[in-house]
Amino acid sequence: MHAPSAERRLATSAALAAAGWALMLAVVAASAYIRMSAAPGADVDFARGAHRASASLAGLAVLLVAAHALWRRTLVPAALAALALTVFLALLGRATGAAPPPPAALGNLLAGVALTALLAWIFGRARAPWPAAARARRLARAALAAAALQAAFGAWLAIFLAPDEPSLVPWVHAGTGIVVAGLAAWLGVRLSQAGLVRQGLALIALAALALAAGSASLLLDMPTFASLAHPLATVVLLSALAQPAARIA
Repeated sequence: MHAPSAERRLATSAALAAAGWALMLAVVAASAYIRMSAAPGADVDFARGAHRASASLAGLAVLLVAAHALWRRTLVPAALAALALTVFLALLGRATGAAPPPPAALGNLLAGVALTALLAWIFGRARAPWPAAARARRLARAALAAAALQAAFGAWLAIFLAPDEPSLVPWVHAGTGIVVAGLAAWLGVRLSQAGLVRQGLALIALAALALAAGSASLLLDMPTFASLAHPLATVVLLSALAQPAARIA
């Protein structure tokens, strides 16, 4: 039998990473819903069950990503990093239970977002590169780093800042969010100029969506929207920014 081609090996990596990413997005959504619901009830019980099931399946997907990477010797460092994050999340969850203290909750949230973005990066790295957009490489990396810092800032706010506590910190977060959305939109323009019009327009749209979700969560009395749409839009934008960072040759 002939060994599979490099294209087939990478296609398998991309498919496994995409499955893991979708499951991690479900984990993020369930976690956001659980944090939003102060009183326990049937809905929260369902969300906890969905969280456990999605997290277990995501862990299996990451294990398959790592096993395939080691077997085919492709994308090994990123796959092992994803596996390490998965093991960390599993151990943290087992040690702290369903009601973790704030530092553990922050660690869980940050590691979950990092794993989701890393799986998106593996997916992008396993696909065809974008040599036409080489001039946008630095901008792509800067936008991804800025979005990661913004997500970490938002996670800290969600865990440690009381909702009714008067503070200017959320407005600082809003200001840095505008900067991140601007960087992402400008990267989308650069990709469009390089001939990647569909990818560029999608990135601009996601930047606008994240900015709108963040603005609505700050200015409008919509707790459900703030707790669900805003973090999901942030994670999706971070994952979208991982694509040009991974695929620009």
